[in-house]
Amino acid sequence: MAKQVFRTPFDPPGRDSDLGDFGPSLTQQQFKDDADLNVMLERFKVTGNMPVPAALPQYGDFSGVSDFRTALDTVRKAEGQFMALDAKLRARFGHDPQALLEFISDDKNREEAVKLGLVNPAAPVPEPISVRVVPSPAS
Repeated sequence: MAKQVFRTPFDPPGRDSDLGDFGPSLTQQQFKDDADLNVMLERFKVTGNMPVPAALPQYGDFSGVSDFRTALDTVRKAEGQFMALDAKLRARFGHDPQALLEFISDDKNREEAVKLGLVNPAAPVPEPISVRVVPSPAS
């Protein structure tokens, strides 16, 4: 049976840390004042201005934006559809789905997109029907 040792806070440490040496620190000390809340509050007392965040908030109508999972599934579906195209057609766009989307979005490329089979041809415009209004006989 192992001998029980009674330890107090005044005993010398039993062993060193199990953590290894990670090399030199990657912390950039020149930014320490920008992250110190006490320094920020002192600056606010002097200037009256709060620190400006790196990215300002954006306001807009984002009701059409879904959650991350839905957006990711949409992107994966689009990549799958692009990969289902013929290899020569993908090579024409540098194997880049974005290049294909830019090509299709430009109305100048509509005819070529139809020839490549990327877009359905436009429906023919029906001939206008002439309508003649005949006044009704006076009664």
